[in-house]
Amino acid sequence: MTKLHFNYKDIFRAFRLGFAAKKIWVAFQGLVVGWIVYAGITYLTHFLAGANMAEIWTTYRLFPMPCCFAAWWHWLIWAVGVAWFVFVGMVAGIAISKLTYEQLRGDEFYEVKEAWKQAIKSAGSLIATPILLGLFIVLLLAAGVLLGLLGRIPFAGELIVGLFAIPAFAISLFIIYLMIVFFFTFTISPAVIGTTKSDAFDNLFEVFSCVSDQSWRLIWYQFMLLAFILVGVALLAFFSTKAIELGRWAVNLTMNVSPEKAAGAQVPDKLNLMILQAKQIAIPEWMLAVKDWSAGIKGTVSGFFSGAQPVADTAVETAVVSTAPGTLVETTEAVPVFNTAAVSVKIGAILFAIGLHAILFFVLAYGMSIWFSGNTLVYLILVRKKDDRNLLDIKDEEIEIPEKIDVTPEPEPKTKKKTTRKPTSKKKTTKKKTTTKKSTSKKSTTRKKKT
Repeated sequence: MTKLHFNYKDIFRAFRLGFAAKKIWVAFQGLVVGWIVYAGITYLTHFLAGANMAEIWTTYRLFPMPCCFAAWWHWLIWAVGVAWFVFVGMVAGIAISKLTYEQLRGDEFYEVKEAWKQAIKSAGSLIATPILLGLFIVLLLAAGVLLGLLGRIPFAGELIVGLFAIPAFAISLFIIYLMIVFFFTFTISPAVIGTTKSDAFDNLFEVFSCVSDQSWRLIWYQFMLLAFILVGVALLAFFSTKAIELGRWAVNLTMNVSPEKAAGAQVPDKLNLMILQAKQIAIPEWMLAVKDWSAGIKGTVSGFFSGAQPVADTAVETAVVSTAPGTLVETTEAVPVFNTAAVSVKIGAILFAIGLHAILFFVLAYGMSIWFSGNTLVYLILVRKKDDRNLLDIKDEEIEIPEKIDVTPEPEPKTKKKTTRKPTSKKKTTKKKTTTKKSTSKKSTTRKKKT
């Protein structure tokens, strides 16, 4: 079992605990499943808003974002996709918290399958916690709306509103507190369920307890985890980029063939062509617009401090376009690319683009693993501070909540009843015989005396 300090020093373990193959794999699965459904719902929303599929694909690729939705129900459909993505991510967070908890207790070989079983089993408690709290907030807001309706009564309405001004202020302040708790249900609830297997009410109670009793520690630890995520994701993204460049250099030594040496079915510079086409498939237009916008801001800021006039960045990575078959196109990477690619090169570019998306999700999965592993440590620390309990020392029987409690006693086996009845009957009969013998002997002695 891992010995913890039960203070801020333990939060630094999130880097190491998060960098585990099992946890990154669980986070990767959650991201992929959540993102596929979200992307499908967002595509459907854009299609219902009037855009055709070609425009949606050109603008968003596999990263659709909400834009220019006219009707309110378009936003509602998109919100369903966002809710699904968050829900799947939190369920994966329960599995990551369970793996982290068992690892801290000394079980390094706890299976991912068992963690997913526990997470799916507790999904109802996870989703019920924010729903119950949200309904309570809506109920309190409805009381404010009712007070406004009472205020519309002539003459008496002003008096009623003035009379209930202080209670309305207290309720509004309480609603703000509930909103803070509602926010933390999305951050710490997976850790609570993953460690204690609690239901919705126990989970809600623990979140309230952590927010009210250890509020500053909770907030401070969350900011620490956010900083760790930024550092960890940036480092993994840097090394992943260098790994891609190293692999490209190694394959480029033998795969690329110059146009002069290409013969037959050989495609010149096929690796560079695949990479450029994969970038076109993977990177949507809005990301390129954001890149140009950020480059413009960077040039403006640097020009302001240096005193030079900002120069617009007109260098844009060109697509693989052409004017005539077989002509070479000059790109920003100065790589000659044929405008017409073979079918195999196009299929390879599609597979390469899928690989780029997988690498992106891998990097994001590490950040997700840091977040939920770190929040497991946060919850263990807060429980030790507020309740003086070490959850790592508690046995599984004490943590698990039984599904059914059988109050009726177990019936005794029939064999035991037979063995217990026989000796009692013998004793009773022997007592009766001895008493009768004694009475007859007494009667005989009395008769002899009389005679």
